[in-house]
Parts: sequence; C-alpha cells; structure tokens
Amino acid sequence: MTSDDAIRLSSVSRRYGAGDGTVTALDDVSLSLRRGSFTAVMGPSGSGKSTLLQCAAGLDRPTSGSVVLGGTELTGLSQRRLTLLRRERVGFVFQAFNLLPSLTAAQNVALPLRLAGRRPPRGRVREALRQVGLAD
Repeated sequence: MTSDDAIRLSSVSRRYGAGDGTVTALDDVSLSLRRGSFTAVMGPSGSGKSTLLQCAAGLDRPTSGSVVLGGTELTGLSQRRLTLLRRERVGFVFQAFNLLPSLTAAQNVALPLRLAGRRPPRGRVREALRQVGLAD
C-alpha cells in the first residue's frame, strides 16, 4: 500500500452459505483507491457492489484476502476496534436513509457524534444541513 492509497483490497473473496448453496459475491478482487479520489462502483444488480463496499469499510468480513483502510489492516480486528475505526475514519452514504423517524434532521445528523461521546461544534450541524439544502 502506498501512502497515496486510502484503501486497498488484495485478493478479497466473499462467499455466503455452504455446500451446494454457496454463493460467491466477490471472487479474488484486488483494488486500490487513492486518497482524495472519487470512485463510482457500478454494475448490474447482484454483481457484488454492496458486498465490495461493505468489505472495504469493515461492515462485512471477507472470506479470504485482506483489506487495508488508511494504513490499518482490518483482518483480525475485533468488532469493537472495527466500530471505533468506522466511527472515526469512515463516512457512509446508504441507499436507504437509515434515519430515526422520531428524531429531527439535526438530531439524526448529530447522533453519530453523540454516540461517540462528543458534542458537535456549535452551528456545525445546521451548516451541514444547509450545505445539502435541508436547513429549514
């Protein structure tokens, strides 16, 4: 992994099930993404896009291969360490909103920081909502 790599997957495979019911979602995928780059993951339904992203972000563990995120090897990290790493260093944009309907937009935006035991800087949540057209 070079210092310019934000993430590197090396020979990553992910299989679900066992025996005749085994489904291979990823088969020996190697990929390196540079820091500061934008990458679109495209393909037909069922081609492994979500599995690729979940393995890359530490949300799912590959059956084989390795994932290095910002210089940290994810293979072998405990769930607690993976959670802390994701909380501190990974941002997600999900297809589904994954919002809590009982909270306001501002409360939903601030929730990850509060779960990490931190308070959002004054006005930062409002500014983030304004930047995406959701301030009102």
